[in-house]
Amino acid sequence: MRSDSVNAGPPASSDESSTADRRPAGFGRCADTEPVNTHTARSASDSTRSSREIRRKDAVPDICDLRSGHGRTATRTDSSIGNPRFVVLEQRPARRNPAVIFASCWIVILSSEHLSNFLVPHHKSIWSSQLKKTLIAAALLAGFAGTAQAQSVTLYGIVDMGFMNSKQDGQSAVNGLDSGIAGSSRFGLRGVEDLGNGLKANFQLESGFKADTGIQSASGQLFDRAAWVGVSGNFGEVRLGRQDTLGFNWFRGAINPFGNAYSQAQSKTVFNVSGVDDRVSNSAFYLSPKFSGFQVGAGYSFNANSSETAGNDADNSVYSLGLRYQNGPLLAVLTYEQKNAADLAPGAGVGGSDLKNIQLGATYDFGVAKLHAGYGRLQNSGYKSSSEKENSYLLGVTVPFGAHSVFASYQRNDNANINAGRADKSINGYAIGYNYKLSKRTMIYALLNQYTDVIVRTDNKALGDKREIAIGLQHKF
Repeated sequence: MRSDSVNAGPPASSDESSTADRRPAGFGRCADTEPVNTHTARSASDSTRSSREIRRKDAVPDICDLRSGHGRTATRTDSSIGNPRFVVLEQRPARRNPAVIFASCWIVILSSEHLSNFLVPHHKSIWSSQLKKTLIAAALLAGFAGTAQAQSVTLYGIVDMGFMNSKQDGQSAVNGLDSGIAGSSRFGLRGVEDLGNGLKANFQLESGFKADTGIQSASGQLFDRAAWVGVSGNFGEVRLGRQDTLGFNWFRGAINPFGNAYSQAQSKTVFNVSGVDDRVSNSAFYLSPKFSGFQVGAGYSFNANSSETAGNDADNSVYSLGLRYQNGPLLAVLTYEQKNAADLAPGAGVGGSDLKNIQLGATYDFGVAKLHAGYGRLQNSGYKSSSEKENSYLLGVTVPFGAHSVFASYQRNDNANINAGRADKSINGYAIGYNYKLSKRTMIYALLNQYTDVIVRTDNKALGDKREIAIGLQHKF
């Protein structure tokens, strides 16, 4: 004979009693609410005991009662041997993760001999040892879900497709679908792991693709846009791998209202940087924490475009430095890049000077409109002489209203040396864009731009103009 009772807590209500009567033999209550298999015995002396019971030597805590805010004392007794199997002291243990509590209770229930004995006669065909193992494993996974919050991996991306009409001097107009007009189509993985004490491990892998054809943007490079791993903490962040330079990310991405997108309306059309301020491979970067709005960054690439050559410490090496200040509506950026002269492809007369590129820009957000201004100076880009220089300028404005946004820019490059004596001496560009956000992740857009002297004419005697009109759809995930 077995006697079943709970040695703590108020008596069950009539509703609870009727519910308990319908349960299989051996089922009681776990932590006031959860059903659990309990076989306990109340002794006559329990009423005179204090709320704290003495744990017996063979006592094992019932895991279901170990919940913050509950101090139930439960004794499970097997009357055939007269010894208590489980004794739980009345206490208030430390708060535990609800997911762990849930999983722990179900592990006890699923592994219960009485539950198995009850279910087997009725569902013998399905209650096998393998099924029990599967259910227990699922409960364990649920319990570990709370722990998994310490690290995260995010799949993200952009799919951008639009219709483009382009016309340049000396050629017929071209119409068609284009990928990545308002932002390059891409997908990537981004992860963060909390290492404790304020230290985190981070990584990013990002690949570009053409949504109109499905092919990779860069042949032979799976993660052409980013592939780095790093650590961050109170000291700042260190990244190792393929990543954006500061000129590309801090200046072009933030100062131009068109950012690094919208075809030739982006900064690279005018701020001719010869690949210096783009992405670099084999690089190490450091980003400081922010001090009163200021942040500094520094990076070095052992070989910006490919793998290193054994024994050569100056393979395509690139330096990248940056200073950024942000305070409320004001953002100011200064970046500097330098490329090793041995890896340039200069024209006649170049004396082997390093390519140097400096960019300075700022934005100010008035609420109803944001103003943009930028300046760039490039020296020795390898076209004409070691003393050649070019200056670039940018003015822009962004006007948001609700889900709509209108933005425009004017860019100019005084590149007489870059044009190598051609009749046209400068690039001038005008662009206007429009966005309408259908949701936080989806938008439609339109673009119109006109740039003078940006392409080489078929007669090779002068530079030609190019005009673009586009409308498209972009979705982020």
